[in-house]
Amino acid sequence: MSEAELSFDLPGGGHALFTTRAHGNLSSVGGAGAEHGFEARERLREQVGVRQLARGYQVHGTRVQRVGAGAERGAGYEVAGTETDTDAQPDVDADGQVTAASGVGVLVLTADCLPVALGARGAVAMIHAGWRGLAAGVLEEGVAALRDLGGAPTAQDSEIVAVIGPGAGLCCYEVGEEVHAAFGGAHRIGVPRIGVPPTRVPPTHIDLKAIARDRLLAAGVTDVRDVALCTICDERFFSHRREGALAGRQGGVAWLD
Repeated sequence: MSEAELSFDLPGGGHALFTTRAHGNLSSVGGAGAEHGFEARERLREQVGVRQLARGYQVHGTRVQRVGAGAERGAGYEVAGTETDTDAQPDVDADGQVTAASGVGVLVLTADCLPVALGARGAVAMIHAGWRGLAAGVLEEGVAALRDLGGAPTAQDSEIVAVIGPGAGLCCYEVGEEVHAAFGGAHRIGVPRIGVPPTRVPPTHIDLKAIARDRLLAAGVTDVRDVALCTICDERFFSHRREGALAGRQGGVAWLD
């Protein structure tokens, strides 16, 4: 797999890139090699050609931060490429970032959750969507934030493109009943055995990416693309499900020219 296969152009001069294990562990606090997380993020910043990288402290919630051209750590963002960047976690809880400023890369870190890029005329976003955030509406919040910053103020005004990056795939993602219940049984694969009490129903697979696609389209996204790569079985990616505490974090980054 070449790096070009995980690079995408977005409307209005936007771009998105999903990293692999080859880019290093982008986390400074989790997984093997976390002590080199800042260096890995700095290499990524230089690679995509932005002045700053901005991300929040991910809590599997729905908050999507609006990031301006002068992002500073005091405002809740980790900013690579400036003297304010550190190896500490960002100060503000956020599971997505959106910007209309050129020279700023919005970044999320994942290790089975879905990184989802959004782009429209004049704005880009990157969203961290685990099952909890997805069920709670983080993707819908991301689309709304994109519109707030001028990227397609209405669903009819401009094209909105989404790209679902590498994450837990249908092939491998087995979950319990609480996850199926959170989605009302949508995209559940496998049928419980007749006569087995509900509390003892064996885990079955769920298609998290199909759920993400449905929700993006319902929110007004006009074009949803999927890289169709599973982090659990594809060892080119970090996977918390496969590696546990040793798993590093790959990233999804989006930026404007």
